[in-house]
Amino acid sequence: MSLRHALAVGLVAIACSTAAHAQFSGDSIKGLLGNASDSALDKLSKPGAFSADDAIRIALPGAGKNLGGLMKLADQAGLTHDISGSLNRAAEQAAAEAKPIFRSAIDRMTLKDMGKIATGGKTAATDYLKRTSGGDILAKLTPLVKAALDQTGVLKQTSQLSSLGYDDKKITAYVSQKTSDGIFTYMGREEAKARDDPVGTGSAILKGLKF
Repeated sequence: MSLRHALAVGLVAIACSTAAHAQFSGDSIKGLLGNASDSALDKLSKPGAFSADDAIRIALPGAGKNLGGLMKLADQAGLTHDISGSLNRAAEQAAAEAKPIFRSAIDRMTLKDMGKIATGGKTAATDYLKRTSGGDILAKLTPLVKAALDQTGVLKQTSQLSSLGYDDKKITAYVSQKTSDGIFTYMGREEAKARDDPVGTGSAILKGLKF
């Protein structure tokens, strides 16, 4: 084999190795993020998940300030019935149906995206997805939240509080944003866990991957 031929073969091998590593890295990050989103959504769809976590619990806007006493009076008058609990149950119902939304956003990530993620920290993939696809995810999540707010009776209750400035659109937008924030919070936790213990979390494909 001539020197020129040997060099050509070597360059082809290097190119193939680089391409394979890039594909491996890309698949690994997508797999990591997909598993993190699935795990987060599974946890958040369980009854009481949002209410039980101080970091993501949803309260009616303004509750805890001047509105807190007014809401208590409204409850006593029978105008509302555990409205805070209903808000959180609506978020849980929306989370239960959100897997396809997050999987679709993850599948659209490119190798260029992966390169930017590779130099980040323990929640780099989650943070990148939120920054680049958060608006689209929120838009697709909103109809799920609205349906859940209808089903849990929140919109019927808040309609009786229209004098306080509440309406269907505002409540839906508020709970949708809080639901999205809660999901990304849990995704970040799951991603960090998978990076710290790839084998223990079933993400052994990440063990040899350098971020």
